[in-house]
Amino acid sequence: MKKSYSSFIAILLALTLLFSANSTTAFAADRQSNPIYPVTNVLGGFVDGIIKLLGILTPTPDYPTVEEYFATESENFYKGTDTFVDEVANGAKWSLGFGKESIVPDNLRDGSKKYYTGGYFTQKVNGVFDDQKAVAIALNDGSGRGTTIFASIDGIGVANADVRAIRSAVEQKLKEKEVDSDINAININATHCHTVIDTQGIGLDLLPKIFLSFFGGAGRSMDTEFLEVMIDRASDAIVEAYTNIETGSLYYFETAGMGKDDEHGLYADDEYPYLVNKRYYTEGYQHEFACFKFVPDNKTSAATIFTNIGAHPTIVDEETNLLSADFPAFMEEKINDAGMNFMFIQGAQAPVSVNKWADVPASTIGEVDEKVAVNPTAEDYKTAILYGYEYARLILEAQDNLKEIEPILNVRMTEYVVSLETGLFAYGATEGFIGTTTVKDSSSETGYSVITEAGYIEIGKDIVLLTAPGEIVPQLIYGNFVSAEESYSGTEWTYEATAKLIPEGKTVLVMGLCNDAIGYILPDNDFAHFITDVIWDIDGADKVFGSYHRHYEELLSAGASAGSTTVSTLNELVKSLNP
Repeated sequence: MKKSYSSFIAILLALTLLFSANSTTAFAADRQSNPIYPVTNVLGGFVDGIIKLLGILTPTPDYPTVEEYFATESENFYKGTDTFVDEVANGAKWSLGFGKESIVPDNLRDGSKKYYTGGYFTQKVNGVFDDQKAVAIALNDGSGRGTTIFASIDGIGVANADVRAIRSAVEQKLKEKEVDSDINAININATHCHTVIDTQGIGLDLLPKIFLSFFGGAGRSMDTEFLEVMIDRASDAIVEAYTNIETGSLYYFETAGMGKDDEHGLYADDEYPYLVNKRYYTEGYQHEFACFKFVPDNKTSAATIFTNIGAHPTIVDEETNLLSADFPAFMEEKINDAGMNFMFIQGAQAPVSVNKWADVPASTIGEVDEKVAVNPTAEDYKTAILYGYEYARLILEAQDNLKEIEPILNVRMTEYVVSLETGLFAYGATEGFIGTTTVKDSSSETGYSVITEAGYIEIGKDIVLLTAPGEIVPQLIYGNFVSAEESYSGTEWTYEATAKLIPEGKTVLVMGLCNDAIGYILPDNDFAHFITDVIWDIDGADKVFGSYHRHYEELLSAGASAGSTTVSTLNELVKSLNP
């Protein structure tokens, strides 16, 4: 996407520099003397003006105000357990149910229809290499306070309106089966796979919908035929999990460290250099797979492993034309081969990605080479298979470190408001293209905000799982923030890292892209207009502006205040539950 803008931006850049009184050929200590700021202000303002004009031309849905929304009880929102407990209830045992459904439409399987993917804008798939799934786990601690659902959907993100539609379908289907529901929360995570059907609507389908909207309501920018399939089958997977629940024991374990970065010398003590943070070369992100294993009392039932880490599944090349759920699909394959169910939970990923150039053990390479030799089509997916198999190996080998978890499950979910500011995401959310729960908000820069969700979950006495509704920068949770000197605004980040507020000794995990997809959640002090990244990445721009500072993530973000709003919401939750 950057390359397509380069010539146009270069011309605008040259014209802007001619009128920039502060131009310099070096990155100055005084940031106001660096022309990146006036250039960004001019070009960013130009881009924002176009987006605002589109908003004027587009018929905007009639949303309720923030006050009207909160004046009534929210539909299809779960608050979690009514009470929190510190000790195991008398006679309590864990119960878990597992469900899985493919969400691939039949007309893609038979090749009669092509679908846009959600991560590479122009990419279309015309067939299926592995699968696109909805997977669900129903978990109950035996205390009588209800069952919590954790679900995972292969996709770039699932918007809050669609999460609520899935919840509604679950309750309706349970009612039709005459099953009394005691569900206290349904938390739906997106794996953020790119080479699967677009689950959100930020892709090429958005452009014709924008055009059609000038002549009337165009509706959602994702394929609505697929949307119906996703809601129906994801709710089926949850119902399956809920009705399959059985007693057993729950364990926790972690893999070897995966976050070594040879180029920047980070995590030098870790064994496997499989992860890299592309925006911030600092510590402060999860670099082991956090794993849960449920072993049923019924010895004929399969065990279930569900695992969490924050890392972009962007290994499959965008030139491929067969649907693939990337490395999580091949992790599942190997763990299924070991006789267990599997669910992958995406974490605090933000700019954290898999390092595709890491050295992988010869044994894993040999296994994948054998697979490709039998199926030459797999060559295009070889790297994703390689890392999926390798990650599964790490998980399977780490099972010797099982630690039993006491049956305590405390859940608290909350709704909060995120302001929509200028940008592509804000435009799509305001005009109703991407399924957000949008409201009018006089305090917002654009006059609109979104209602979204965050959560605090305790699994046993020593594990806390935080939920966030987008791609949150892990340093906001774990600490080691970008400094004032390194930040775009030149100011300090003033909020406490959420994990630092949680009692010492507890393991803190993050379920990102959970119950919504509001884009990147970045620190306010390092938020720049997305045009900054395009400008700074032009060949030779470093001679004018100094060394490149990445700001790609701002392209798909609700705005600069999403970071502080989300972190303050999580921090308030933590403080209220840990007085």
